[in-house]
Order: sequence, then structure tokens, then C-alpha cells
Amino acid sequence: MTSDTVWINLLLLYKNTMNIVYVAVLMIPAMVIESAPAGNSNQMASIVNDILDLKLQLKTERERRMKLETEFDMYKQIQGAIGHEVRNFDGQMNKLINGQNVAFYARLSKSYDNISPWATVVFDDVETNNGSSYNSTSGEFTAPVPGTYVFFSNILSGIDQRIETSLRINGVDKMFLHSGGKFHGSGSNMAVVNLNAGDKVKMVKHGSWGTGPSYIHQTWSSFSGFLLRADPSFFLSSYSTPVEANLATVRG
Repeated sequence: MTSDTVWINLLLLYKNTMNIVYVAVLMIPAMVIESAPAGNSNQMASIVNDILDLKLQLKTERERRMKLETEFDMYKQIQGAIGHEVRNFDGQMNKLINGQNVAFYARLSKSYDNISPWATVVFDDVETNNGSSYNSTSGEFTAPVPGTYVFFSNILSGIDQRIETSLRINGVDKMFLHSGGKFHGSGSNMAVVNLNAGDKVKMVKHGSWGTGPSYIHQTWSSFSGFLLRADPSFFLSSYSTPVEANLATVRG
């Protein structure tokens, strides 16, 4: 049995006992008057006054008991509010810790012989995907939390060919790579960007720029990224009102 249950049972017992006593005291004056001997009015008046005084004391005690019950109910509400805030805070801390562990690294499982303009370069051979934010089927990375992210890509062209690719965020190109040369030519670049939760990031063939066919070699081409720093406001924004505010609400 918990301490709260014990207190509740004690209060109920106290309440029932005081109700019985209060009713009994209300009936005593009538009983005294009926049973008092005739002509003994002074003694009867003294007894009645004592009973009335007892009634007043019982009324005061009853009011005190009601106040105690109200304060106990308030205590239970405060206890519940604090427990809610503790659980909420623990959840936010876990969310913050897990949200920081975001990183991926993927390569091509096979070469692109001639990728189309603006097509997504799908790096489907995933080596690392902490946080499961990179989709190896669509080639898109989805930011799980707002913050500062770092992305890197390396693209190897075909022999004596040139190809341009770009890092695209929500449909806007933010970083460009030029790959090519007399033999296989490698192009790489890195971007540091601020993202909101849900933003989409991927590598695409940058239009028709380059010399065809638009070949991308599998072994040397890769795409990677990681969360550098999460935005703390994201975790605090979903945190409910502070404990003091909750307690003030409970106290009314």
C-alpha cells in the first residue's frame, strides 16, 4: 500500500468519524431537554450552553478538516504535475541525445552509364546510417532535427568525360561539383548548411552541363553527411510549461 493510499484512507476514516460525532452533537440538546427534570432550569441551561459550545468547536474542527482535505487534494495535484514535468524532461533529454547521433555514408553499388539531367544520384550501398535519416531507395537525406549539418560528396567521371552534379536542398542547388579529365576525373566538395526538421537533401545531375554520356563511376563516388550541432530550441519548444507555472495553476 502506497503512502498516498494510507493518507486517503485515514482522511476518509477521520471524515466519517467526525460526521457521526457532528450528528450526535446536534441531537444531544433535544435529548437533554426531554430528559431534564422539571424545575431544574439553571442546570439544564448550563448543559445546553456547554453543548452549544461543543457544537461551535465541532464546526471549527469540521472547517479545519475540510481545509485539510482541500490542501491534500492540492498536494496530490502538485505531485502529479511534478511527475509529469519529470517524465517530460526525461523524454526531451533522450530526444536531444538521440537527435545528436545523425550521420550517414553511402556509395554506388553500380555505375551510372548515362544519368539524365536533374536525376537523383541514388547512393544505394549504405555503409553508415546512424539515425536512419538517409533513404537508400530514393537517395534522399531527411533532416530529423533542425541544426547545422555537413555534407560531402565525391563524383568520379568516365574516361575523357566531364559531368556536373549538385547538392540539392528542398529543390534548390546549394553546392556544385565538376568532375572530368583526360582519364577518370574526380570532383568533390563539402557544404555546411542550416536545416529545419524535414528538409530534404540529395545529390543530382546538374542539368545537361558536361560532356555525354554522363557517366558516374561506382567505386569512387560517394555521398555522406552528419549533424554538426542540433538547434536546442527544437527540443525546448515541445517542452511543456515549467514546473513553477504548473504549480501556480494548481494552487489557483
